[in-house]
Amino acid sequence: MTAAELAVFQLLTPEERARRAELEEQVVIGVRAGIMAGRALRTLQAERLYRSTHPTFEAYGLEVFGLSRARLYQLIDFADVAEEAAERGIEITNERVARALGVVPPGDYGLVLDVTRAVTGKQQPSSADVQGVADTVRNMASGMQVEHPDTQQPVPLSEIPPERRVEAVTMAVQRGAQDRRDFQGTDDQKPMDYVAGFQSMGLRGGLMFGPDGYWLEVMDPTTGDLRPGPVVKSIWDAPRAWRKQHEAEIQEEVAWPSE
Repeated sequence: MTAAELAVFQLLTPEERARRAELEEQVVIGVRAGIMAGRALRTLQAERLYRSTHPTFEAYGLEVFGLSRARLYQLIDFADVAEEAAERGIEITNERVARALGVVPPGDYGLVLDVTRAVTGKQQPSSADVQGVADTVRNMASGMQVEHPDTQQPVPLSEIPPERRVEAVTMAVQRGAQDRRDFQGTDDQKPMDYVAGFQSMGLRGGLMFGPDGYWLEVMDPTTGDLRPGPVVKSIWDAPRAWRKQHEAEIQEEVAWPSE
């Protein structure tokens, strides 16, 4: 490391060096115990205790712990969700469940878990079960309406009395599979029908997913041209996002499918 590179780093006080060593030990020991690792990483980042040897938190995490940027923030998010849940009397020990809950506000953690248990009949539902319910609750918070259990009229979730929300959301989730087949979203663009149109044209591709969300990829096998779409939070919005980004540029190249 050159003198110029060393100049960008700031010396730590003896107390900070001791604090850093303590937290590093916690990360090494507790990577598998994700909550402890996440808490330690969060403090290392917030107090910038990496600054004597590394220019960024991400570079520090990769070199010292072998953790990618995505993994660093997954662990921090795990700790955040677990602590928010604990404040509400909910114990979260599964990182995948915490990640699923992370898409809704902390005040909805209990609602999501109660509905998931009601729908699945499992006291300890899987992360996939929790993710499905969490996505539904998130969509409701974004404007999707839910049937009122008394009037059977669609209303915003906020208009359902708190003591009736588990019942209302449970009914919505139980109808979800049929709703997705028949409705597929909040407008008249049925995204799965849109994707099916590509198959009938001899194109290839797929709906992809990763830690950050979903996206659609479409390839013309005759040219090898691959067009990936933007990453979005909902699987139903992935075809819509692809269409918005790419349809105009390829309208003259091929007769792309419509509803």
